[in-house]
Amino acid sequence: MIACSRKVSYVTNRPVGVAIVGMGGFAGFHRRALASLVADGRAEHVAQVAPPPDHDLFADEIGALHESGVAVHDSLRQLLAAERQKVDLLCIPTGIPLHRPMVVATCEAGVNVLVEKPAAGSIQDVDAMITARDRGTIACAVGFQHLYQPSTHRLKRWLVEERFGRVLRIRGFGCWPRGDDYFSRNGWAGELALGDTWVLDGPHNNALAHSVNLMGFLAGATVESSASPVAITAELYSTNPIRSADTVSLRTTTREQIEICFAVSHATEQSTNPGFGIDTTSARLEFGFDNQLTVRWHDGRVESFDAEDQIDERSVGGAIDWIAAGAPTGVDALATTPHCSLEVARTQTLIACGSYESSAIHPLGEDLRCEGPKGEIAIRGMTDAVQDAFGQGVNFSELGLPWATPGETISLEDYDYFPSYRTPG
Repeated sequence: MIACSRKVSYVTNRPVGVAIVGMGGFAGFHRRALASLVADGRAEHVAQVAPPPDHDLFADEIGALHESGVAVHDSLRQLLAAERQKVDLLCIPTGIPLHRPMVVATCEAGVNVLVEKPAAGSIQDVDAMITARDRGTIACAVGFQHLYQPSTHRLKRWLVEERFGRVLRIRGFGCWPRGDDYFSRNGWAGELALGDTWVLDGPHNNALAHSVNLMGFLAGATVESSASPVAITAELYSTNPIRSADTVSLRTTTREQIEICFAVSHATEQSTNPGFGIDTTSARLEFGFDNQLTVRWHDGRVESFDAEDQIDERSVGGAIDWIAAGAPTGVDALATTPHCSLEVARTQTLIACGSYESSAIHPLGEDLRCEGPKGEIAIRGMTDAVQDAFGQGVNFSELGLPWATPGETISLEDYDYFPSYRTPG
């Protein structure tokens, strides 16, 4: 899908006017990041949505916003009607079910937007957002934090240049235990859908959607593109009392002939930082969320590369810098103002949708359970299972685990609607 040109105006001669939707949850990070950028003179907090249910809980903060001259509104509809001419960038750090309607409404108002990850819960929602963006000829970024770091784009250039040989496979893992407080934090956590809106909440489509997005991007054939998945085989499991999955393994094949493998669980006995491996014809690359890269060459040499300068405000700061530059696109834009487009984010949503087509959600019984590091429900041996699946680039069932059930291999060619094969749940 080719995006049309944008009508984003350069705002480098003044701070970028920013509005934020929401007070609770991840909106707090966005406000803190914006406050830092305001202090640096790079942005101005011009408007804020504070829904009525948040008025009492955030009364002091809302009062401070009023005192500092921020226009506070009860809804996005009100904010866009009153402030859209003053807003250069609207941040939408809301729940997954709100991403499509809020992004579409913002695009219709002619306002540039940063929506938090994942882009949406279904592929048709992402495509609707792309259509609205192009119709409004404005800019839209997605808050996948890795794509706003220079080190990510340095590594991508090296991979495209085949500095370490041809890429064969990209692997990732996550052992992030989560308990009742996580799954009860809102009305859609752990759900497949909220009303008529797909959510597909799960570690690969929420907490560690970053990892899937990053692997998809690194597997892309060009510096600016993400990979094109053509098939997926996945396995989904639930340990907690939720309708969605909390434990996932998946293997995706791509048009670029690079395999993407991911193993992740919210039910591990241990918590470890997520990590990645890249297998090439000449080396094995290892790195984590800190962007420190180790290259283990097949001839025995070992090289290490430090992370380049990190963007402390992550997606918020990166999106503001991108808008200040006029929201440029293409290779040069990624080198100077790293950002994540809806097209790049679409690959992660496609993989997530395909995983729920490939596998039913299999409950893991009480006889397998133990206690996690902070009292969470965990599965005995799950940490090792995730690490082994990651190390070998396989699904859980291929490890011979007695509780594992293979999923179907699902074609993702021309996939544009979820669900196409089976209705989850």
